[in-house]
Amino acid sequence: MSRLGRAANRAADLLFLPPLDRLWLRRLRGKVLCLLYHRVDRPGREPFLDRFGVPPIPPEELAAELGVLQRRGARFLTYADLRAGRFPSGSDFGVIISFDDGLRCNYEQGMDVLGSLGIPAVFFQSTAMDAGGELVWEHALYWYGAHPTLAPRLEELAHQRLDLPANLGGAALIARLRDGTPVVQVLEVLAEMAERWGTADELAAAAGRLYPSAAHLRRAREAGHELGSHGHHHVPRCSISPEGFEEELSRSAAELKQVLGEAPRAFSYPFNSHLPGDGEICGRHYLQVATVDAALVTAATPPLDLPRFTWPGPHANRLRRRRWLCTGTLAWPGR
Repeated sequence: MSRLGRAANRAADLLFLPPLDRLWLRRLRGKVLCLLYHRVDRPGREPFLDRFGVPPIPPEELAAELGVLQRRGARFLTYADLRAGRFPSGSDFGVIISFDDGLRCNYEQGMDVLGSLGIPAVFFQSTAMDAGGELVWEHALYWYGAHPTLAPRLEELAHQRLDLPANLGGAALIARLRDGTPVVQVLEVLAEMAERWGTADELAAAAGRLYPSAAHLRRAREAGHELGSHGHHHVPRCSISPEGFEEELSRSAAELKQVLGEAPRAFSYPFNSHLPGDGEICGRHYLQVATVDAALVTAATPPLDLPRFTWPGPHANRLRRRRWLCTGTLAWPGR
């Protein structure tokens, strides 16, 4: 962003001074603002996730954000509430707090925050993220990519096995493997890494730290939160076939049903990756589908296309936080 653009952006923060709240709240009335968080934790606890993954929001920051919404009179809902027809009237507004992926910290630090404020939330769980299993392919990539001695080995092997630009390395390589390479090819590289360097035990130990157990999921439901599906292996839709995508949907639903005694009714796309016609596939397994397509939910929003706004990262100032909570974006107001 240019210097002029940064100055304009800072000036736009002034539109979110507390005296102007009434104007912004009027925009939300009769609608639902769906907010997405990924990781409630402190920076530094898992450096490899900090380096390549979504930045964490510390618990006190999450509490501050939800507190702002609570003081504004938000009506906190879940997707189950929408299925039951509990939509806000024209005089109030709803908020759905959701968490994707299903990291353990969300069921611990995140639930502590929610419990202290009496707020329900929706946890979209990738069922392969299990404390008794191994790191899913994406997190294994991050782990190798941040490892001081194995990162060059990963780069060397990836270039040997895959058709990649010769100068691709570091974070750009990890992004290419995650976002632009068929997942079956990435899995083959990761399997060879584990076999060559004997990392299976270390990867399993990381999974034990990062991922929840079945008890975490049951505790969340017992506390009044909704559990939804985020697929099984957390694979981008663009990296798998329609048949593979449907297998991800059905396997995740079956595993959540085994843990919770009932099948989930809502699903969210990993990486917000979806293709034309995917709603029809999802509709064979779920009643609702959440995207991250950055719009407010109205009474007319199709249940298989429910947009959310994703947390943009640490805020530069309190007005920037208010701006995100009023609009779901840090773009120029009205854009």
